[in-house]
Amino acid sequence: MSITVTKTGRRKIAGRRIRSGLIVFFALVYLLPLYIAVSNSFKTYWDVIKSPMSIPTAPTMDNYVEAFHASNILSLYGTSILITFSSVLLLVMISSAAAYIIIRRNNKLCKFLYGFALIGIMVPPVVTLVPSIKTLSMLGLMFTPWGLLMFYGGAYFSTTIFLYTGFINSIPVTLDESAYIDGAGTFTVFFRIIFPLLKPCTATAVILMGMWIWNDFLNPMYILGSTAGKTITLGIYNSIGAYTSKWNLVFANVILASFPIVILYLCLQKQFMTGLTAGAVKG
Repeated sequence: MSITVTKTGRRKIAGRRIRSGLIVFFALVYLLPLYIAVSNSFKTYWDVIKSPMSIPTAPTMDNYVEAFHASNILSLYGTSILITFSSVLLLVMISSAAAYIIIRRNNKLCKFLYGFALIGIMVPPVVTLVPSIKTLSMLGLMFTPWGLLMFYGGAYFSTTIFLYTGFINSIPVTLDESAYIDGAGTFTVFFRIIFPLLKPCTATAVILMGMWIWNDFLNPMYILGSTAGKTITLGIYNSIGAYTSKWNLVFANVILASFPIVILYLCLQKQFMTGLTAGAVKG
């Protein structure tokens, strides 16, 4: 028995093939930088110069060993982890609490403050760098980790509160009312009932903010300078010489720098995906 494929069916099959081809193409484009970094991190300097796109024929771990000792990677990790952890913790606590008040009270003042906060999403953090530096200088916080912490708290507050408001809006108000009937206060309701339910959204905020802050280069360079320690991105930058560079060590440094944030994503990926979709699906 022969099966006749209609003209509409052939179009659908062709459309699926085109979409699949485009998905594979863009996936390869996005994976190409990762392949270059990983493959060249296992090559010698001259192998990188001769054939940067080829697969390493004689892989070596010497680059990682030398980069680990020469770049003082543990010190760079310590500074970056301290700044990233403190900034993300500050953003999560302040943004989640502010989003809870805005959603639950829902008065004109809260709506105005929420709209005013969202303006920050449209303003790139680089634009606010100069006035931020002047403000930090007046407060005596330039070239200190506290100054960079305050900058990140203001720069990414808009994005974080936007994530939390969408998620909290999907949590039934009856949970709050039941707790209030039992005699709980606002702080108790939020920290013991609402905040534990925000795990998917918190995971999303931790990964996004952590990735942005961990990979940030420009702001630490200006705010920290050279007197308050160097972040991992500044360490990679300093490993690149003005005229010649050991690109095999640079690629090894890049992989070492991205390793912690990859581990963080792998640990929180399930909650991350839930947090991205929950606020949009429920309402």
